[in-house]
Amino acid sequence: MDVPLLYAKLTQICEAISRGEYEQAKAVFDLPPGDGQGNPGNVLAEALGMMLVRIEAREFELGRAITELTATREELVWHKDRLAHENSRLRAELRRKAGGARPVASAPAMLQLMRQAERAALVDANLLITGETGTGKGVFARHIHAMSQRAGKPFIPINCAAIPASLLESELFGIEAGVASGVQARIGRFEQAAGGTILLDEIGDMPLESQAKLLHVIETGVVERVGGRKPISVGVRIMAATHRDLERRVAEGSFRADLFYRLNVMRLHIPPLRERREDIPLLARLFLARLAERSPMAASSVAPEALKLLLAHCWPGNIRELENELERSALLAEGPGIGPGDLSPLIGMAAPLENDCAVPPEQSPPDMEDKAAAAQESRIATLAEVESAHIRTVLDRMGGNKSKTAQALGISREGLRVKLERTRARHGPQTS
Repeated sequence: MDVPLLYAKLTQICEAISRGEYEQAKAVFDLPPGDGQGNPGNVLAEALGMMLVRIEAREFELGRAITELTATREELVWHKDRLAHENSRLRAELRRKAGGARPVASAPAMLQLMRQAERAALVDANLLITGETGTGKGVFARHIHAMSQRAGKPFIPINCAAIPASLLESELFGIEAGVASGVQARIGRFEQAAGGTILLDEIGDMPLESQAKLLHVIETGVVERVGGRKPISVGVRIMAATHRDLERRVAEGSFRADLFYRLNVMRLHIPPLRERREDIPLLARLFLARLAERSPMAASSVAPEALKLLLAHCWPGNIRELENELERSALLAEGPGIGPGDLSPLIGMAAPLENDCAVPPEQSPPDMEDKAAAAQESRIATLAEVESAHIRTVLDRMGGNKSKTAQALGISREGLRVKLERTRARHGPQTS
């Protein structure tokens, strides 16, 4: 083939390559071999042929890479679907376990309250939960958070009454390093709850100075750590709970009126257990079922006679007292069910009528003050008397064995000795 014709042929092949027509470009391999004389056309043809070989190799590698990437993508999609399924399963499991902390009720007033809680979960306003100690204010707060759009974010509770006033602000808002000797930087509960919900339990016991700073956080949505100047946006929903009468505290000047109005955007009042006795059998089954998971040997039911006593008791400690009573009785019961003799002496006494149940004045609405004061005239056993009676009962059941008695009460033998000495000092040497 002469050189002009060779150049023309090579030009066609290059044009085919530019159009991506690699099959036609393979015609270069049909060109006659070079003459070994260094003919420029033949050299160019051989170079072009080597280029096509490399293109073929590159396409082969590219095809294999595409195949591998496709397989990897399919594997990633499979893992993604599996993780999504596992995530759904874990969420369902978490909801199932969290169901143990969900409010349970059968009393009409409580069912209405639970409907109000569901509506409160649909909005993002501040919420004030009131009710006597032990009624389950924290349970309601956690349940509302779990039903809200913030459910995937943190739920951070803090008991304002359990922290000294000097430390409360650093716990709530955090503290910067170097504020005092040896102090390290630490984020506060508001930062921990960023995007989620914070529960300010026992808000009625918060000092006035801290109330002012809390009001600033509510109004601005930002916090400043103790010793810091940088505002930190937190964007939390604030829930507050208290057994105090905040309206009365506002009137007394011990609680800021503007903070009360800010917190009282939505309000839930949880009635005491004595006003919803229909819930006692349901709660008893729930508590005993939970206890059975931890202690299979505990009693798993309540005898009808014992249930009558539980229904008649005033329950000044509300649900928390009921749970503690059932746990103690179930662990000490000798049979599969809790009988009247397994209950605490105070429960086993002649049950008072509902009208004789005393309501703590601090926990009563203002219009119930007279009724509460009249109820306080009836004799109420002191905590020391209840403790002494319970110790004597357990000591008698253990045949006077102080080691077994201390173990059943969950205290040391020395602690039991001290309590017995106090009992003797109050009542004389009647306790063996």
